[in-house]
Amino acid sequence: MNSRDEGEGVNTMTKNKIKLAISIVALLMLPLFITGLENEEGYGDTKFKDNVVFYAQHQDDETLWASAAIIEAINEVGADHVYVVQVSYGTGIKIFNKEETFGNMDQMEKYEYREREFLAAVNALGVKRENVVLLPRLNKTGSTSFDLMEQVALKFENELKSVTHVAHTYKLDWHLQHLKNGAIIQSLYNAGKIKDVKYFVKPEYKKDIPDSERIFYKAIKEEDKEKIRKACEQYKIIDKDEKREGIGYKSDHRSFERLMKNYDSILHTASV
Repeated sequence: MNSRDEGEGVNTMTKNKIKLAISIVALLMLPLFITGLENEEGYGDTKFKDNVVFYAQHQDDETLWASAAIIEAINEVGADHVYVVQVSYGTGIKIFNKEETFGNMDQMEKYEYREREFLAAVNALGVKRENVVLLPRLNKTGSTSFDLMEQVALKFENELKSVTHVAHTYKLDWHLQHLKNGAIIQSLYNAGKIKDVKYFVKPEYKKDIPDSERIFYKAIKEEDKEKIRKACEQYKIIDKDEKREGIGYKSDHRSFERLMKNYDSILHTASV
């Protein structure tokens, strides 16, 4: 073999090595685009079962803390198999005592203002209306029923079989209702009555979750980011004719602004 042939052989080998390296990098990056995860985050098992049920304690919790996870679930298992359960009336917030608009309203009228925002937001995220369960409409006692939430969770588990239940954290929050929400699902899981669970948390608690137990979803595609933006916008709308008062945004505008910069959801496993 002359020096020219040797040079061509070396070049061919070098090119093949480069192609192999590129292929390996592409394979390593493939899950990044499929799942919408950022690789600098620690995370546990990110995959969902065949059906996914989210339990939002208050109207706007599903958007602020779980929107990226809801979108990922829809992308993964399809909109027909993603459900959102809205648990509380959500009428205990300060805004109802501050604004004259609500002065003469009863609890159900106040709830309906929140419900309108919630239904518009989950629709923007891609959740089908028939897959939304409104516990205040079933409860009718005037107070949150965690017993009813438990019954609904068991009904989903028993009828659909392959289910991931996604609730509020049972440990990392200052809000007692959020913690109770998560505790209901964790208790069922510990008792072996449901088989797969995940828990969403507020971003400030991210560092309190061990890397091995942290699950991180982030909208990467522009179309998914747009869904989150539109869901957030539903909590900002003020329209007297439509009986919309932007309650969610007025109550926690900083969290909405943060979400529209980060487009993420932080969850943890049942082992925290």
